[in-house]
Formats: sequence, C-alpha cells, structure tokens
Amino acid sequence: MRIYALIFIGILSCNVLVSQNTKQISITVKPLLNNYQLILEKESNNGITITSFKFYLTHFSFTKNGNTVWEENYSYHLIDASNPSILKFDVPEKMSYDEIHFLLGTDSLTNVSGVMGGDLDPTKGMYWAWNSGYINFKLEGKKLKSAFEFHLGGYSQPTVQSIKLASNKDSIIINFDVAEFLNQIDLTKQHKLMSPGIEAQRLSIIAASLFLLNE
Repeated sequence: MRIYALIFIGILSCNVLVSQNTKQISITVKPLLNNYQLILEKESNNGITITSFKFYLTHFSFTKNGNTVWEENYSYHLIDASNPSILKFDVPEKMSYDEIHFLLGTDSLTNVSGVMGGDLDPTKGMYWAWNSGYINFKLEGKKLKSAFEFHLGGYSQPTVQSIKLASNKDSIIINFDVAEFLNQIDLTKQHKLMSPGIEAQRLSIIAASLFLLNE
C-alpha cells in the first residue's frame, strides 16, 4: 500500500509541475460604452447605439526592462464586439515581463501583401477592395436619430498605432470605452469618415490612447 501511495504522490506532483509549466497568460479585450459592457443595438442613457465595432490588434510582444522576452508570430487578432468568443485569447507561454506591446491596425507590409486568410480574410468586412488595404478600426452606430460611420485605415498616411501598457499579470484585461472616443468628435459636424488621410490618422491616435488596463 505504501508503494502505491508513493506512486500516486509522484504522479500528482508531476501533474502539478506540468500544470505550472504550461500556465498561460490570457488577454481579454472588453469593449465598453459609458463604463458598461458594450451591447450592440442597445441604446445607452445618452442616446448612443452602436451597431458595429471592430478593430485589429496585431504584433503582440512582451518586454522586461526594455528587452523583448516573447513575441507572437503571425500576430493578427480581429476584435469584434459581435463575437464574444474572440475577445479573449491566450499567450502559450508563462514569462516574467513588465510591459505588453501591440499595434492598433495592420502594418504597411500586410497592406501591400494582398488578400490574406484567417482574421485578415476580406469576408470579415475589414478590407477596402477599392483601396487595397485593411480597415484598422471600424465604428458604426447612431446618436439619437443621427447615424455615424468611422472607418480608419490606410498606410500612405499611417493610421496604425503602437501601444504599450505596463503590467506583469497572468490575466490581462484591456478596456476600450467607445463613448470616450465619440466624446472627441463633434457628431453634429463630423459623422462619417471612410477613407485614409490626415483626419483618419488623427482619430487613430485618439483611439490608441483609449486602450487602458482594467487594474
């Protein structure tokens, strides 16, 4: 009996070690509206209804004291508020880090490489066929009865933005409040942007500043 007990303890210890060694870092992106979970097609207290909200987060990496300790290959994540199952993904490695880095949008090389698959598949509704490039950030909805559409993309006037957030946790929650973005726009004067340019770049910079850790 003692031998069986020792074998059982040994197996249990191995399982614990395997579990520890395969622990992952999870990343969850939480779209919000006025500090509450964003629910598409639902009107908020201030009359805002969001019908579509999508954006690309790409090129994830982790650093420690300024040195890269891990980076993701083929790092393209389409975040779509209509599909909760893709708002969370795992980094298949446990590491010590102090900053997470990523891009809002797709880089110029990706844009000139033509049609791609996976999250970059044009059927996802984030590719400008007429402009041969990807939409980095798409927000559509209405405030009261006035509709708005903001499609930010393009690489000739770069809209892709670099973001870094300080953290060392195994579970990372990144918030983005749509209301904070819309607060930066006078919807009575500007309610539609569907092409690359200086204004798309300006709004992309604003959008990038609104990715905040839930800590």
